[in-house]
Amino acid sequence: MIRRRLWAVLTAVLTLLLLNGPAFAAGWGPYFSWAREEPGTGIPGDLSKYLPEDWAKALKGADIDVSITHLTFGVMYESAPARDKLFSYRATLGFDIATSLSIDKVSIPGLPFNPADFGISFDLDDSSTYGLSTNHTFQFGIIRTDRLKWWVGPGIGLTINYFDYGTKLFGEAVDAKAGNISIGGGGETGVNIQLGRAMTLCVGGGIQWRAFGLAAGSHDVGSLVWGNGPFYFIQTSLLFRTGADRG
Repeated sequence: MIRRRLWAVLTAVLTLLLLNGPAFAAGWGPYFSWAREEPGTGIPGDLSKYLPEDWAKALKGADIDVSITHLTFGVMYESAPARDKLFSYRATLGFDIATSLSIDKVSIPGLPFNPADFGISFDLDDSSTYGLSTNHTFQFGIIRTDRLKWWVGPGIGLTINYFDYGTKLFGEAVDAKAGNISIGGGGETGVNIQLGRAMTLCVGGGIQWRAFGLAAGSHDVGSLVWGNGPFYFIQTSLLFRTGADRG
């Protein structure tokens, strides 16, 4: 049901672009991106009630390094992909798949810790790691020629994911569900390569600093953690130009 709704949103956006595209100068088309985020978080505070008191105190100062890899595909819009204009606005809306989720490092003051020593691992079900991603970029064209535009600018992004996964904790298999959100901004750059009169190939990427939240639970046990960290991405798109952006 959730997946159908996500597809419905993307289809509606694409339909609006198709219906209104000829009325104004712009470019629209499909895009694909790869991303990796590496937030640092703490130990969930609500887990302290399940631990001995001395353990709970020690864990308050713990740091956890998490990494999540994303593949995203959807619709991209750009206001001036080919015209000789200094400013252009770009927006994306995509269906996001989290292909991996891992705990890379756990640091507890005065206590060496390796997740592998405790048998912590994640097994993501590919059919249940979906979400939505959107990004908005304010571009400034540094180099603008008939065939190429190189741009730089700030961007803001939001990613939401749902996980239905199996994990191992202390060697025991556990089924759990989780949801995460990351939001933030940073710098981006890319090139637009003009392919004939009506198409533009876009290649670019960026680095953002994002706030991160993850809520997870299994049966009657749940937890919520917050953190922040870098979000790296690269993306490519093929835009179909309309209006004054046609050569």
